[in-house]
Amino acid sequence: MKKNLLLILSSALTFSGYSQKEADNWYFGTFAKLSFVTGSPVAGVGSLASTEGTASISSPSGATLFYTDGVTVWDVTNSPMPNGTGLMGDGSSSQSAIVVPSPTSPSQYYLFTTPPDGGTAGFRYSMVDMTLNAGKGDVTATKNVMLTDSIAEKICAIKDAFGSGYWIMVHKWGTDEFYAYHLTATGIAAPVVSHAGSVHTTTTFQNTYGQMKFNMCGDKLALAIGYQDKIELFDFNKSTGVVSNAISFPMGYHVYGVEFSQNSQNLYATTYDPSATLVAFNITLPSETLIAASKVPLSNTSGLYALQIGSHGKIYVAESFGSPFLGVINNPDIFGAGANYDEMGITIDPNGNGTGGSLGLPSFLQDYLKENIECTVGIAEDNEKDELRVYPNPSSSNFILRPNREIAQVRVFDNMGRLIETFQPKNSEYIFGNNYSSGVYFISVQRHETISYYKVVKE
Repeated sequence: MKKNLLLILSSALTFSGYSQKEADNWYFGTFAKLSFVTGSPVAGVGSLASTEGTASISSPSGATLFYTDGVTVWDVTNSPMPNGTGLMGDGSSSQSAIVVPSPTSPSQYYLFTTPPDGGTAGFRYSMVDMTLNAGKGDVTATKNVMLTDSIAEKICAIKDAFGSGYWIMVHKWGTDEFYAYHLTATGIAAPVVSHAGSVHTTTTFQNTYGQMKFNMCGDKLALAIGYQDKIELFDFNKSTGVVSNAISFPMGYHVYGVEFSQNSQNLYATTYDPSATLVAFNITLPSETLIAASKVPLSNTSGLYALQIGSHGKIYVAESFGSPFLGVINNPDIFGAGANYDEMGITIDPNGNGTGGSLGLPSFLQDYLKENIECTVGIAEDNEKDELRVYPNPSSSNFILRPNREIAQVRVFDNMGRLIETFQPKNSEYIFGNNYSSGVYFISVQRHETISYYKVVKE
């Protein structure tokens, strides 16, 4: 039998109890702080007041090292570092900064900054050395080093495929170019340039707005193109830095935030659409049409902006200027209403300290949020050694599913991406589909390490 398999997701996920804590202290909005060190978020107070993006870094045990709005760097005492002012990012950039550890020194960090509105300040980096200033850290003489100009307000970072270096990704404004900078023990290499997806046009500076994120395993990349009103999804090669295979979702309204679920099966986005300000896509579906059609609204509350996943897998939603709350997607691995979005998930200022939210949330190296998810890559070949049979295909009555090994779950979608049926085969053979209407269906087969897809036709 010839396999009808369309694809296998390349992210195989394994969880363990250990969790890194480098991303457990968040500084954002108007003097707001949240600490996730003990598990549940605890509100506090910082010195940062930012309109949009921020960045922070903690020790592996969860002690704050420093945080920034892209202009000033504050230490653990909430004081500006002696040389920590005058950075050329901006607190009104969607993702103003990100911190990446040095591959050669555990006490040093690269602090990358982005300008607002595609400005001439460009994409730059500075170095922070935690051995300076009596162990509270300081920005070194390597400060505001230019890498390229005219980029959008987007930045994200992930470990490379070898685990010893990092990819730092930005997008050039006015082009379709992704710039992937490879940071290794020898420094920052010239960027790998990929032409993929839409040109981020210069017709309005608001087209620079919006977040960009890697998924947990770094094989997917998503971004929001502000006033071009679209979300785009790509493949990413962690070995080469190449971005490819664009999928575009026109939204009809302006867009801002994006984030992947921890299991990489769902993509969340915020929009200005008054009927759907927070939406989810099922990105495991096997075609662009089906993924776009799977869009499910989770909120119609106005003023939703940045999205950021926490180390425990929940996704947090910024709720505009001065908001006393962050929204929380409590179960983002579950698609649809089961994701359980809470508009008032966290109170930012329970003690009346005058703190509040804004449009932005901090950006982190995605690896800090994986909770030891282990990622493998595998693409199924079309051959006779099929591990699962679905027959007859086409069928005018029912289908028979016969697995050769254990299956966790089977889901059936129609050609519009709507979930038709979910089941778990208890025996060696399962019969289904007798009541299906004529048409094309996609069968999602989840095992412990992969999700695969089969296409069947009901006559």
